[in-house]
This record gives sequence, structure tokens and C-alpha cells, in this order.
Amino acid sequence: MRKLVWMLLFLVLYLTANAFAAVVTQLHFPVNGAVFNPCNGETVTFSGIEHFVASETSDGGGGFHLAERDNIHVTATGSLGNSYEGNEEDSFELNGRYGVEQTIPQTFSEISNGSAPNFEVHSLFHITVNPNGMVTAFVDNFTASCRG
Repeated sequence: MRKLVWMLLFLVLYLTANAFAAVVTQLHFPVNGAVFNPCNGETVTFSGIEHFVASETSDGGGGFHLAERDNIHVTATGSLGNSYEGNEEDSFELNGRYGVEQTIPQTFSEISNGSAPNFEVHSLFHITVNPNGMVTAFVDNFTASCRG
């Protein structure tokens, strides 16, 4: 009888631990494109790598905890011959129920390697967690401003 109690207790703890285990996604992917430097009027073409890590934990009652962290490094060349480097690191956490949408603003600095003006690229990051618990994300909008 005692052995049966321990086996049932182990089974309950095992199932509970697995129901609440975090699902971790880690990605490395290329980023590239072009942005407009509003400080000097040049088009800046960039390329680099983004490292993205997300962890989602369900609470078993229709809720979740999402933690995301990413970092990006790019090099860029402007149409006027200027070179830039960009680095961004960001993280956020979201607690909610499945079927939630969230919009997060991000700022990415482009630093000139010479005398060209530095500038910032602003984006709105939109995340959706559908009722099935699947996470989707996309960038809604890019703007730029002079940094000085």
C-alpha cells in the first residue's frame, strides 16, 4: 500500500511538473534592410544577426507567462558612403490569458563610425498569443529620428 501511495504521488508530481514546464524557443536569424537617416537624408542599408530567446509557461488555467530576450548586431552603409554600427538588446515579460495581443515599442541606435550624424530607428513590435497558445509576432511600423 505504501508503495502505491508513493507511486501515485510521484505520478501526480510528474504530470504537474510537465503541465507547467516552460517551452523555450531560441533562434538566430539574419536581419537586413534599409532605413532612412532623417539627419542627413541618406538611405542606410544594414545587415546582421538577431539572437532571440523566448520562454512560455502555462499555468494550467488558461493563463501564461511569456519572457522574451533578444539582441541584434548590424553593420550598415549609407548612400552617401557613411558607415554605421547598430546594437540593440531588449527584453520584456507578459502575463496574460491565451487569446491576448500586446504591442511593444523598441528603439535601435545606429551609430556612425565617422562624422555622419547618429540616428535611432523606432519600431512597434506586435505579439499575439492565440487561444491555442501559439505565439506569433511581427513588426508593425518603422520610423527614424535624429539622435545628435
